[in-house]
Order: sequence, then C-alpha cells, then structure tokens
Amino acid sequence: MREDRSKKDKIEILLLKVKIKIGKFMKTKFGRYLWQFVSSALILLVAGGIGVFAAFAQTEGSPTAYAKDYFEYFMTHSWSLMYAETDLEDSKYINETTFQEMMKNIVPSRGSDQYEFIDRGSDDVYHVIDVVYQETGSDVKQTMTLYMKKQEEKELLILNQWKVCLTDQIIQNCTINVPADMSVIFDGVSLADCTYTDNLETGIRTYTLDKVLPGKHKIELSGAGTKSVYETFYWEGSRSSYTVQATDLPLDDTVSNTCSDQAIDMVIGMYTGVLTNGGCDAVKNFLTTEEEKAAIDELYAKLLSQVNREDGTTLITMSFDSYDTAIIDYVYGRSFGIKFTFGTTFTAKEARTQMSGVRDSYDATAQGEAVVRFECREGQWVPVRMEMDCFDYSKPPESVEE
Repeated sequence: MREDRSKKDKIEILLLKVKIKIGKFMKTKFGRYLWQFVSSALILLVAGGIGVFAAFAQTEGSPTAYAKDYFEYFMTHSWSLMYAETDLEDSKYINETTFQEMMKNIVPSRGSDQYEFIDRGSDDVYHVIDVVYQETGSDVKQTMTLYMKKQEEKELLILNQWKVCLTDQIIQNCTINVPADMSVIFDGVSLADCTYTDNLETGIRTYTLDKVLPGKHKIELSGAGTKSVYETFYWEGSRSSYTVQATDLPLDDTVSNTCSDQAIDMVIGMYTGVLTNGGCDAVKNFLTTEEEKAAIDELYAKLLSQVNREDGTTLITMSFDSYDTAIIDYVYGRSFGIKFTFGTTFTAKEARTQMSGVRDSYDATAQGEAVVRFECREGQWVPVRMEMDCFDYSKPPESVEE
C-alpha cells in the first residue's frame, strides 16, 4: 500500500513540475507569441470549417439538389431511384410498376442535352422548381414542374431532405370503358380484379380505378387468342374517363397457325377418306358436338357422290402439289374461317358413252378450295364446320393440232 502511494506521489510531483515550467514559458515573450498564433489558427480553422459545412449544407440540402437528382434518374431510366424520391405510398394502381410505365411514356427516347432548372420559390407548402428540357435533336421545349416538399427527418441531423410531392396530385374514381370480352392491363397492372359494371345492351364494361396519378397512361388490350393492342391517353383530374378505340383485335400468330394446320388436316382428311372409302372419323375427331359431327357425315356423303358420279365419271387419285391458307370473315371474339386453296394433279375416268362401256383414264391439273369455320368457345378457338365441294376434275378439252 505504501509503495503504491509513493508512486502516485511521484507522478503528481512530476506533473506539477511540468505545469510550473509551462506556466513560466508562457510568461516569456516567445511563449506569448506562440500561444496567440496557435489560438488564432484554431479559431480560423473552426470558423472556416463551419463556413464550408454551411455552404455544403446550403447546396446539398437544397430543393434544387434533389430536383437535379430526380431529373437525372428520369433521364437514365433509374425508375426505382426516381420513385424513392417521391412521397408516394404503394397502392393498387399507384406503385413502382405503374410509376415506371408512366415515366416510360414521357421520357425522351434520345435523351436531352439541353435543360435548365428554374427555381420559382416557395409558398406555405411547396418549393416549386421547373425543369425545362429539350429532347436531343429537337427544338421543342418541355417542362417538368416539381413540387418539392421538405421532410421532417434530416441527414446528419443538419441537412434538409426533400421529396417530390405527388401525393397531393392523386386523382380518384377514373374509368375505362372497354368491350367486356377484352382483357386490360393498365400501366403494367391487370384490371382483372378491378371494380367494374357491365352494360348488357352495349357489351361495354366500365372499370373504376379508385386512385391513380394524373398524366399519360398506357393500356394493353388483348382477347382470346389475339395479339395485344396498345393505346395511350391523358387523365388530368378526378372522374376522368377513357373509352378504348379498338373494336377488334388481330388474331395471335399462334392461333392462326394452329387453326390453319387443323384446316389443312381436315380438308386433306376428307379427300383421303372419299378416295379410299376410309370414312371421315379422323375429321370428326376435330369437332366437339354430335350435331357438328353429323354435319361432317353429310358432307362426306356429298363428296363421295361427287367423286363417283352416276354417269361413271370417277376421280381415282389426286395429289396436293401446292396449297395456301388465309383467314376470312374474322369477327373479333366470335368466329372466322380458314380458306384452304390448293393445286392438284389428278387421275380420273371418263363418263360412260352409249357407244361403249369402256372408260378411258386421263391425267390433268386443277385448282380447288375449301373453308373450315372456327368459333371461340370459352376462350378457345375450335373448328365447327366445313364448306367444300369436290374440285372440278372434268377432262380438259383436247387441243386441236394444225
């Protein structure tokens, strides 16, 4: 214990001697000058640091700085970062997906090499900044008006934070009118579970969107086995309405190709059946109702009588040398036909004559056609009937030699 006390006393005595020596030094002329120099430097350093930080805070924490970031995200298609700079909260039709689609509708495809930020000052709610820009290569000026709102939280407890205020611009109860059998995707979001009402007389379905952003919107329209059609429109205020312009939609390539293949198989199947007496069961398998299959039986009997005429004229063989298909009589969402045209080389026998019962065979070429009709049932296109007659296989007139 005494040893520890002795060490402590020695340290205190040493510190006291150092303090006395420093005090004597500071009383000298050189010591006074040195202290004045160091203290002045410290004061300048602190004051300068405060000034630099104040300037930094004024610049980096300003609404213009946030507006510049927002516009940069817009031009670089950084939609997630851009959406994060707004004060929006996710809802059904206001979210990052719909926001991104809206921005895609208006962002210059070639970017912008001329733009300026115009500070219009503050009111009690917003700090308003106009971004005036031109698409590269264009003389047309466009303006993006940003309503900046100061946030309560701050960076480093000092810098102001700003958001682009879009919440106050939300519009409500806007409607889209569309044929009831069309599917609609609004700014990338399906309206399948959106509130709607149907007009049974007109066949028009009216979707009501509770909350959306004003501006340019895009919808994608599609139907049973169709290609998509896109339309854009502007909504500026609550209770805005848009009626789609498309009354029908083109068939999807997959549907037209599949149905064309079915039509080819059905027509070839009918000719194969009557020429081989093999029946038409293979063709009836394409159909769904007994009534439709009975109609195929009747068509088969008709073709059989045309291939084997009462006068003895008979089609013996044929080949499909070339063929083509085309969609005809298309009614969106209801029906269309596949017209099958073909070129054939055939062999047939002549009719009987009164002079002789011997019938000569002949070879020739001809053109033929048939139509297979399709209907849309529960969203699927199915064949329902065939329209065809046997092609004309009459013996061509003999050429007269000079």
